[in-house]
Amino acid sequence: MEKILVVEDEQDIRETLQDILELAGYEVLIASNGKKGYNVILDNQPDLVLCDVNMPELDGFGLLGAVNQRLKDKIVPPFLFLTAKVEKEDMRYGMSLGADDYIFKPFNSNEILKTVRLRLDKRQQLLKLSTNNSELVIKDVNKLALPCDDGLELISFDKIIKCQADRSYCNFHLIGNRKILVSKPMKEFEEILTSKSFLKVHKSTIVNIKYIEKFVRGKAGHLLMSDGSIVAVSVRKKEELIHLLKSKI
Repeated sequence: MEKILVVEDEQDIRETLQDILELAGYEVLIASNGKKGYNVILDNQPDLVLCDVNMPELDGFGLLGAVNQRLKDKIVPPFLFLTAKVEKEDMRYGMSLGADDYIFKPFNSNEILKTVRLRLDKRQQLLKLSTNNSELVIKDVNKLALPCDDGLELISFDKIIKCQADRSYCNFHLIGNRKILVSKPMKEFEEILTSKSFLKVHKSTIVNIKYIEKFVRGKAGHLLMSDGSIVAVSVRKKEELIHLLKSKI
């Protein structure tokens, strides 16, 4: 039976979520704030966490950050944040911590169950991938071996737009709107990627320079990529990026 932790300071909402999930066949653990939720996660290893954003003691963002720090490269359970209202900046911050989704209050049972099932299924896929003993090796100087459904696929470096960290995993974004999720941390690919035409512009993102469309200045700035995505640039990487882009002109 899959275990779901509900972290919610409002008793009525907490009990409603518990009823919805238990009727659907899940084992439900509960915590009334982030500090209690943190201990439950470490002691019980739930398969998914359904967590309110605004709570006393330790809020949802603080809880996820603490779990990431404690578990580091280990598998962190999917986090679904519950919130009545959230600013875009806060939402981006939650996603940068590794939030898997947001569910807005008031919610309905179908929405909760559909989102929970989706994220649990994704987690099962990741766990299955992480048990694959195939090593991700460089087959030749222009290709990287990445896992696919039935083995390894050789991907040309010039087809990779960016690589983004996803907790203990990383996502390779390819041309043609393809994505490949790899059960290894991004740091394992950093050396080989940066030896090619890639630059680490943020602790969670390495980009292929050839697919940068525009650099937008700001305190740190951000990149507009050829696939339409926006990539944040860290303050300490800003000058290096500007120098590199000028050298390519």
